Amino acid sequence: MMKRALYLTAPLIAGAIALASPAVANAADVRVTFTNVSPAGSVGTSPLWVGFHNSSFDLFDAGSSASLGVERISEDGNSAPLTTLFAATTLSGIQGTLPSPPAFPGAVRSLDFTGLDLAGENRYFSYASMVVLSNDFFIGNDDAREHDLSVLLSNGGTLSFFVGGNGEVWDAGTEVNDYANSLANGAFGIGGGQSSANQGADEHGFVRLVDSDPYANFLSAHLVPAGYDFAPLQFTSLQAIGRVDIQLLAPVPEPETYAMLLGGLALVGAISRRARARSAV
Repeated sequence: MMKRALYLTAPLIAGAIALASPAVANAADVRVTFTNVSPAGSVGTSPLWVGFHNSSFDLFDAGSSASLGVERISEDGNSAPLTTLFAATTLSGIQGTLPSPPAFPGAVRSLDFTGLDLAGENRYFSYASMVVLSNDFFIGNDDAREHDLSVLLSNGGTLSFFVGGNGEVWDAGTEVNDYANSLANGAFGIGGGQSSANQGADEHGFVRLVDSDPYANFLSAHLVPAGYDFAPLQFTSLQAIGRVDIQLLAPVPEPETYAMLLGGLALVGAISRRARARSAV
């Protein structure tokens, strides 16, 4: 009798404890998708870096010098130094870089993330990507709390917003704007261009918004073919370069769910006690 009772109740107890664990209950999975929505012939972006944090990570501050992480992603499209900086800044953060290659108009890139605490340690979302053609233009959020993912728990599990375009592209101020060393020239039929990482003259400037004509003051203008049409590249006249969609894949249980789990534990306990009482008779 005793052995039969244990056989019946032990799996129930183990299952209920596992379901009731806060670590499991709080975990959520999300899919991040980036779509380049700019018109054909317009600018592209390097693979998008994204990070989920508790607001302890601040990507950059307008008017201040860019970090090494921002410098490398804005000059070379290299997210590795930013990955290192993020890991050192927020121990509970989760991050990743969407798949290659760079996203030109119409391209879609997605990446799934697991085990996020959307109500706490991974509540806020940051992103960064180089804009090409450029030397050190990038997109990213300067407000660590701009994108609050806790809304995913109450709005149907989706969050979408536009990035880049007028008033949302930054110049890192780290490299002089010069066609001789700008990235992705070949994709736009312009001569010269960067041939190795971290190539170009240091600017020693500060992060600032790109306004008016983004390419008017580039050096080495002789590399641009005569009569070149810059209209498609004028991202300052676009509503956006890209759209970010964040989709909740595994919803977090509501408070009522916790109540049911606790009730289940109590029921399993009662069954176990009755089984032991019967076996003792």
